[in-house]
Amino acid sequence: MIRIIIALAVLALTGCATEVVPPSKAISAPSDRVFKYQQVFPDQATLVVVRDSGYIGGGCYATVFINGDRVAKLDPKEKASFNLPAGTWTVGATWEGAALCSAAVERQERDVNLVAGKSKTVRIFTDSNGTMDVRPTTIE
Repeated sequence: MIRIIIALAVLALTGCATEVVPPSKAISAPSDRVFKYQQVFPDQATLVVVRDSGYIGGGCYATVFINGDRVAKLDPKEKASFNLPAGTWTVGATWEGAALCSAAVERQERDVNLVAGKSKTVRIFTDSNGTMDVRPTTIE
């Protein structure tokens, strides 16, 4: 009996956690869900935002914000790239969608320093409580 309880607890915990999706394996979000910063220009920096996979919030979009502007909506395992001038940018994320998707907490934000000619990747992570966060990653 104890083995069954332990197995169910492990299954419940692993089913609720999000997992890192390498940018090379993430699917590009469709263009109708990426709203800004798509124009290519000289000396740009590139910010890649990748949403983790997992069951938490799987039916909701993760809405991405850059400096407070809504720039994309991502499903699990999706990514979006943004062409930005070098400098410090504030990247945020929150839930979007119907019913419980809209009842989430305030968006979480992190500052990201971008360098001209370079690319930086951040991931949208969701903990077991359903709290979304933006985290830097070097996973390719």
